Amino acid sequence: MFWNGVIKNVLFGLGKAVTTILKMALSMKRAYLSRKQLFIIFLLLLMFMVYYLVYHSGDPSLPPDLDLTRKEHIENLQNLVNTAPTTVALLNVVNVSNFEKIRANIQQKLVYATNATPKPYDLNDRDSVAKYVEFTLQEALKEDKGTGCDVPKLDPFSPEVMRFNKEKKLIQCTKKDWVQCHLSKCRPTRETVEQYENIECVYNDIIHVNDYKRYYGPSKVVKGDEAYTLVDSDHVKIKCTGRSGVGITRHLHRRRRRRRVSMLFGKTSWSGLGTGLRSTVNSLKAPKGVHDKYDVLIFGFDTTSKNGFIRKMPVSYRYLTKELGATVLNGYNIVGDGTPAALFPILSGKTELDMPEARKSIKGSGYLEDSDFIFYKLKQRGYHTAYFEDMPWVGTFQYRFNGFRNQPADHYLRDLFLEESGMSGRSYYCFGETPRHRLMMNLTEQVFELDGRHFSFTFVADITHDDFSYMHNADVPLMEFLKRLEKKGVFKNTLLMVMGDHGPRYANIRDTFQGKLEERLPFMAIRLPDKLRAGRPEAQSALEANMDVLTTPHDIHATILDTLDLTTLGNPYKVQGADLPRALSLLEPVPRNRSCSEAGIEPHWCTCLRWEELAPADPMYERAAHALVDHINLITKSKRHLCALRNLESVQWVLKRKVNAEVLKFQGAKDHDGYIGKFNGKTVMPRQVYQVKITVGPNSGTFEAAVTYLLNQDQFQINSREISRINAYNDEPKCISETDPHLNMYCFCKS
Repeated sequence: MFWNGVIKNVLFGLGKAVTTILKMALSMKRAYLSRKQLFIIFLLLLMFMVYYLVYHSGDPSLPPDLDLTRKEHIENLQNLVNTAPTTVALLNVVNVSNFEKIRANIQQKLVYATNATPKPYDLNDRDSVAKYVEFTLQEALKEDKGTGCDVPKLDPFSPEVMRFNKEKKLIQCTKKDWVQCHLSKCRPTRETVEQYENIECVYNDIIHVNDYKRYYGPSKVVKGDEAYTLVDSDHVKIKCTGRSGVGITRHLHRRRRRRRVSMLFGKTSWSGLGTGLRSTVNSLKAPKGVHDKYDVLIFGFDTTSKNGFIRKMPVSYRYLTKELGATVLNGYNIVGDGTPAALFPILSGKTELDMPEARKSIKGSGYLEDSDFIFYKLKQRGYHTAYFEDMPWVGTFQYRFNGFRNQPADHYLRDLFLEESGMSGRSYYCFGETPRHRLMMNLTEQVFELDGRHFSFTFVADITHDDFSYMHNADVPLMEFLKRLEKKGVFKNTLLMVMGDHGPRYANIRDTFQGKLEERLPFMAIRLPDKLRAGRPEAQSALEANMDVLTTPHDIHATILDTLDLTTLGNPYKVQGADLPRALSLLEPVPRNRSCSEAGIEPHWCTCLRWEELAPADPMYERAAHALVDHINLITKSKRHLCALRNLESVQWVLKRKVNAEVLKFQGAKDHDGYIGKFNGKTVMPRQVYQVKITVGPNSGTFEAAVTYLLNQDQFQINSREISRINAYNDEPKCISETDPHLNMYCFCKS
């Protein structure tokens, strides 16, 4: 930190020198600078660029990535746990009349309680965290087992959220590609052939090594309008030259400013990338009967709630529901925070914690094994597999993880977009002349032109992840894409799923109560193959009946396996004490009394719990808010010399979870067979769960958290995993960002 300050001061002084030189130049009568002055300015500007890239590589001024499951978080928390006594992290608030007395009663540690003896948990130890999650579900199960779920009915066009429903201009990609690829063939476009003579293109395949390494294959020259065949890779680097034809001087003049087209010694050159589907994939021989199975197409969008899809994609929504007859799941609930919490279950039937350790932050951790995922399992059964995801720098399985040991699917876009991200002059939303989301639709469509059976998973993030206002760009294209597939007869044999991973997580809409619920209720539309509908009509009836029942990503995996008659590959796990397995096929009726804990949903993410907003006059209103502030201060205590003590500025709301009254009154069976219950009991809840949203000083940081109140002890219990920072922290934690990034959302630096 000391040397950062020294470097910053030195460069600040150099900046003043540059400013002085420029002022002198402007004040001079001559309108030019000497070569020496120009060289000095260039050198200083170069130093500034290097400084900016190094010093701001982790720019805290960007919106916070609240995808906690993608973060390498709380590395140093173990030190705090090890030095703490093994008791529960609680706040004793008995007869406390002011905030300072509350703080004085904080016990100095971060641990969790079991039924009998409190035990510490380590966020860096998978088994420890898995036990904590299991414990949380078991405790919740005691209260909600068999209570069912009242799915929230939210108005997509509520004034509360519509004030944030803004649309950006449609994406325009102005560059022109000389070469385009379809399936395994890449060739100059008709427009290119008409405009240029003596066309010569050099192709270099981009060869996959692993999720972080790739290399170029040997150069291959193709002349004229001849095609290049993709053999060793789906992706190719291309450089073409051609001589301008007659009568196109004016046409070229209009293109002088295009960065990738240059005039060199009478020739015009273009460089870019091409992508298709090589025909040389080592397909395994399909076992007997596989040709009678179904294809699977899953098309997903990042940060897309059910209501968000309805607002931004009205044309596609109407086509899906009215024309294709897809079933939209109203009770589809996330099971954790962020994209991995959705895609791990869908693509593997497991959670992150069920997998071998593969986090980057853990020394000695390994890769994700492709054999754990459905791509591999279907490839073994003769399927062509495809996994298309953009934004590789925040890839679902690479941002916090080491990525895959082996390429997970036959056709895989990661190498292409990594290569593109390093090219100069690239447009953020465009791949050459094509919007990136359209490119992914085009490639997905081509997958279903290949022979044999197909499994394709496509996940679009660039128009939704950073700014959901751009999603409307995909509305008409998605409808047209689906319509083309329908016209080709693809859906006769294909299970179609259009989905989101979660709703908005740190946009303005997330600040509203409805936005909070929408985050937990992503979009999921399912259309069964025509042949399955005809041959198994009860499956379609069950799917429609499950529309308003509590469902999760685990159920999606089970539904895929059921559709493909591969239920033996399913995960039979169930929460201890539950009557139902965590994953249920939606082609069978899902019990309406299924609860969040039985479905593997921790209370923090469960939307079907009924919540009652407390009045400010309620004694627990202030107590719960102060408890959260104190817990935040406890987390930063070890850095108190750097991080300011947080204080409560305001309370936005405190919600109290309401448990089914029938559960509390149930005493036992009135008859021998247990058909009729006796409801004259007076069960007292041992704990009460609250949801709290507060703003703390300095600088008005906004937090949400689940806060548990233990009635018998008159104490609060808070788990750091259930705290979310809602607004951007910008440069608040600049003094500890490099050394203690896990404290970023809590720490406000004193200087």
